[in-house]
Amino acid sequence: MDQLIPVYVLTGFLGSGKTTLLNRILEDGRVTKKKVAVLLNEVGDANVEGQLLGKDVPMAEMLGGCICCSIRADLGMELTKLAREHRPDVIWIETTGIARPLEVMDAVTEASMYEKLELRGVVAVADARHLLDRVRIGAGKTYKLMREQIEAAGFVVLNKTDLVAPAELAELEGFIADWNPHAWAISTVRTELNLDAIYRMDHNDSAPAERQEAICPPECTHNHEHRHSHEHAHDSTHDHVKALTYYLPGPVDSRVFEEWVARLPEGVYRGKGIVTFRDTSSRFLFQYAYRESDYMRITPQGTVHDVVVLIGEGFSREGLLKQLERLCLD
Repeated sequence: MDQLIPVYVLTGFLGSGKTTLLNRILEDGRVTKKKVAVLLNEVGDANVEGQLLGKDVPMAEMLGGCICCSIRADLGMELTKLAREHRPDVIWIETTGIARPLEVMDAVTEASMYEKLELRGVVAVADARHLLDRVRIGAGKTYKLMREQIEAAGFVVLNKTDLVAPAELAELEGFIADWNPHAWAISTVRTELNLDAIYRMDHNDSAPAERQEAICPPECTHNHEHRHSHEHAHDSTHDHVKALTYYLPGPVDSRVFEEWVARLPEGVYRGKGIVTFRDTSSRFLFQYAYRESDYMRITPQGTVHDVVVLIGEGFSREGLLKQLERLCLD
């Protein structure tokens, strides 16, 4: 069986420091011998940032649009191509600064039907000075998008904190804690942080009691007196906005599966996948949204995996996984 490849989405408004963090991730991969592949998205027709990442990095570029809207149909193809051609240990997607994270998550999970991929989390980077200015205004499309990116993230990097006063930093940390109390959150300068904390962000881990020791690298010498005043435990069974991916080991009973979908908790916003039913001779593509489900008979031409993908918040991931495991036994 092919090894599951974790996928992370790196989001944040223009100029927040996403590329600086991505370069740290790539350098960490070189040191730890972790093969990191990158998918870069840019609204324009040229991606200058891609030239800065190094020729040793397996990379795909999606230019001329945003992956959450105009070119989202291409995302699955590019992710599948990266996975099949390079077999990386992890894939990072750096979105354009105007991308809406929930739409990106929905687009990313499409690829899990064609390759063994799992969306592990969303990392949002915010420019402290810019975010504070937008918070003070309290309205506008940019403010709404920056807040939406933070609310959807499992890990929030409040960057460029040297550009705000300690009291302003505490104010911003409070807003982030209110917007997304379930996320890991760290305040940084030049995105300096311990990357292990990001990779431990997934559903199998909980936030450490000492956030500073877990996130700040050993060589960090910054003053953290005001940096960690808003720490929140991460409930591993009651995640914030996350994607659950489960590859079905075999066919399931159609009636039992449809009844299970109908009972999905309200926190599940979207669902999709491909299933093989024991009591039919065909495979089906299923879609779930707004408490409604739809099933379409398909005849795949290439490799297509039986998989269930759920996107939402406030539900028990562990509970849903147990239910899916039981479905395969019924």
